[in-house]
Amino acid sequence: MLSLSSDHMPTSGSSRSTSINFDDPAIRSLPRILLMGPRRSGKTSIQRVVFQKMSPHETLFRLEPTQQTTQSLIDHTPLCRFTLVDFPGDDYADNDEASNAENISEDETPIDSDRSIFSGSTALVFVVDAQDEPYDHVLPAITSAVTRAVRVHPNIHIEIFLHKVDGELFLSDDAKYDCRRDVMTQVSDELLEAGVSLDGIHIRYHLTSIYDHSIYEALSRVVQRLMAPLPTLENLLNVLVSTCCMEKAFLFDVVSKLYISTDSGPVDMQSVELCSDMIDVVLDVSGIYGLGGRDQRQQSQDGGDEGVNVDSAYDTSSASVIRLSNGMVLYLKEVDTMLALVCITRSENFAKKSLINYNISCLKKALRALAQPASPAAYETNGPLSAKSPK
Repeated sequence: MLSLSSDHMPTSGSSRSTSINFDDPAIRSLPRILLMGPRRSGKTSIQRVVFQKMSPHETLFRLEPTQQTTQSLIDHTPLCRFTLVDFPGDDYADNDEASNAENISEDETPIDSDRSIFSGSTALVFVVDAQDEPYDHVLPAITSAVTRAVRVHPNIHIEIFLHKVDGELFLSDDAKYDCRRDVMTQVSDELLEAGVSLDGIHIRYHLTSIYDHSIYEALSRVVQRLMAPLPTLENLLNVLVSTCCMEKAFLFDVVSKLYISTDSGPVDMQSVELCSDMIDVVLDVSGIYGLGGRDQRQQSQDGGDEGVNVDSAYDTSSASVIRLSNGMVLYLKEVDTMLALVCITRSENFAKKSLINYNISCLKKALRALAQPASPAAYETNGPLSAKSPK
């Protein structure tokens, strides 16, 4: 078993520094996601595509197999900060094999090694190559990783990604669902045979591919489970949707395009994809025609917003309206550092845009109070979303 190394790999979440001290107590206290799975299952590809904006097709020839454990700090927005640990393939071996590994010191037991890895972790993401059938060779590895993780950290969230569901074997949705059902059944049987009770384990299964939006949807759900203020964010969005007669509202991390929260209404994948594509449009157009770089540099020199990234096309003035042919309106508005509110509403309910902007400004104040908690009076000063939209 490899101990966690502080391999300083540049990430999109920390462009201000090429070296990160992962032993810093502030960073160690952040939620941590462990990325495990067999070799060539696609772990590093997921990380590079989502968090470093590598093209999915480039992963076929630009990525070498991961040789050592690497850590990344994802720090795009104050409301969503965590570390990601990418383990080499087959580095989830059971304790008997791990005890013979050369990288375990003589005075360190396998239990100590497991404790150093899983005790401070919030989620374990195990990536399975869905095209590599049958799955008999990977089931014992899943059982071993889950058993060891739960033994050290009973409340850890287990996420199993059935990855690469984009080949000829999965041309229909039925084939994908059959694959997920088979793996769920086999994993449950393996865990029961290992004496692990399924009642207290939080296991979710996701069908993913880097060639469509499914990987973003799956990681969005993983990240949401890491966030302590998630219920508060959901309530704030519920109030906004109700007050402004919206259909749906999302909070997006602009860099990774993961939505960190949404209102309590049902989530439609097509709506999420539309909102994600809208972010791409805003960033692309702003990067070509925007004047934010010059304005932000002047603002920074004048002692304005300290959190502004002068190299980013996304700033405090970023906003966009897209009217769809079906009578719906997509409205994007900046609400915090690299955080966007994307709303879906009907055109007739978008008539009084200034009233919607006022309510969004109230939401913005509440989000800043969450990101930088001060005294209780600070939140009371911000006040709730109070303006009413016309019936």
